[in-house]
Amino acid sequence: MAKNPSKSAAAIQRLLEERRQYEAWLARISATADSAPEHVRTRVKADYEARLQAVTEELKAHAEAARQLIAQRKETLAELQKKEKGAAERLAETELRHEVGEYDEAQWAQVHKDALADLGAVRDELMDVERDITRLEELDALVKAKPQVTPRAPAPSPPPARSPEKRKTPLDELAFLKSVTEDAKSAPSPQRASGAQFQPVEPDVTPSAPEDEDAPVEKTLKCRECGTMNLATEWYCESCGAELAAL
Repeated sequence: MAKNPSKSAAAIQRLLEERRQYEAWLARISATADSAPEHVRTRVKADYEARLQAVTEELKAHAEAARQLIAQRKETLAELQKKEKGAAERLAETELRHEVGEYDEAQWAQVHKDALADLGAVRDELMDVERDITRLEELDALVKAKPQVTPRAPAPSPPPARSPEKRKTPLDELAFLKSVTEDAKSAPSPQRASGAQFQPVEPDVTPSAPEDEDAPVEKTLKCRECGTMNLATEWYCESCGAELAAL
């Protein structure tokens, strides 16, 4: 009967309960606040996942026994349903006999109590068997289910190769020098490096022939005080010292 399950049924029931416990713990880890460091949370989660996997593999070993137990439990369920129907009819019969006066109050109390106890016991057995069938079918579905494959994250693509820097050819250098030369005659060129300042080019002036340094300088400024001739660049007379500018 359901109240005395076989060793295989008891083992399956224990493993199913253990599996549900691990699943509940894993769900709570995701729902709890970040009270622990991430590496601790990851380690505990990995432990629960490993234990859940071990229980699942052990349950799969009981798959064939579970299918046999499901068939047995369904047969027991059918028998208990018939038994429940009979116990319910006996209870209804005692109530009818009490209503017509067959039982006095003392007899009615005992008969009614026994009928209720029989019906309650049968219904308890029914609940146990139905629970066993549900758990065994859960195991059967677990074994038949395809394992879930966690998709792998795509490997990061390598960074694009940098093209080698193009070296300047002699033609490029000549073009650069030409642009600098042209810029010197007009406005600064945008090809010139930033920060360069424009330097205006002085207009071409034809230099005059240098004067002969050894030639004597003519004195053209005459002092009105003493009549001495002085250089045009002098301020005072070299002879008497009179101020030439005031003359």
